[in-house]
Amino acid sequence: MPHPVTESGSPFPFRLWVLDAEVPLPIMLHPHWEQALAGFVREQARGVPLGAGNRNYKDREPKCEVAVALTPLQVLAGERPTEELRAIADGLELPWLHSYLRFRHETAVHSVLRMSPGELAAALRETADAVERARGLDGPAAEAAAVVRRLQQLFPGDRGILLAVCMQLIRLDPGHAAVIPPGCLHTYLSGQAVLVMGTSENALKAGLTKEYVDLCELQQLTGGGQPNPSPLPVPDVADGEQRIPLWSGGLDLRRVVVAEDPKQVRVGPFSVLLAATAPAGVTVDEAAADLEPEAKVLYVGEPATATFTGPSQVFVASTL
Repeated sequence: MPHPVTESGSPFPFRLWVLDAEVPLPIMLHPHWEQALAGFVREQARGVPLGAGNRNYKDREPKCEVAVALTPLQVLAGERPTEELRAIADGLELPWLHSYLRFRHETAVHSVLRMSPGELAAALRETADAVERARGLDGPAAEAAAVVRRLQQLFPGDRGILLAVCMQLIRLDPGHAAVIPPGCLHTYLSGQAVLVMGTSENALKAGLTKEYVDLCELQQLTGGGQPNPSPLPVPDVADGEQRIPLWSGGLDLRRVVVAEDPKQVRVGPFSVLLAATAPAGVTVDEAAADLEPEAKVLYVGEPATATFTGPSQVFVASTL
């Protein structure tokens, strides 16, 4: 029968929650498995306590992340192609970005992470001045200017502003999804989404934060480039029901749009049921629960049929 999900998350190899990016999260990177294993062993050997503020690797696990947009969603992830960086440098007349493009012996993100405090301050001034005088922009330059205007109000003087200039801007319409692979810098700029991700605690912050940032470790992780984020197909499997592919064939995620008529979805043997945008009712056999927005219940038992009432959007994440 259903049980409330505990505060620490579900007992499955994923976490499921609703994100509201009214204020962007820190730019962060979840290491892939080789980076996580090496980093964990290294910090254990150095005797860095697991709870220390300067601990980067809490476990040996990688972490993949999938976002499903509830409202128009803007995601910053990975690094822009060179031609887009050149369009930004030309459109905004950014000396620091022109310098990178002229010599280009490293990635743009790596060059920002390597800036000294003096270089960082100068580049931030150049960027603020460029955005202030910018007129009639289009394409990547217009995107970058809008991102800078938003972030410099919320995070003045932060290295993450320059990182954001170099990162891909992905726009997702409601119901569309994208995967953020391990090893990819990312943040959510605006909008609401359902996020499903692995249970690893490894998240190295790079910007838009006052918390600990290990620039040397981030340079090591991004020096060879980053994997690209990518959109995910969201096929319809029934009327009002879609399946979002995850990183493991043993996991299943369904998005269910419940209108006036009830919707039935298979659950079990272990499923997390989440009401995303509005209250929803759920009944499995003779057990019933009312879910407020963002509330979750856990179903454990033989595979069964859950009946949802709305109107609402409901997400069902299961192990197969």
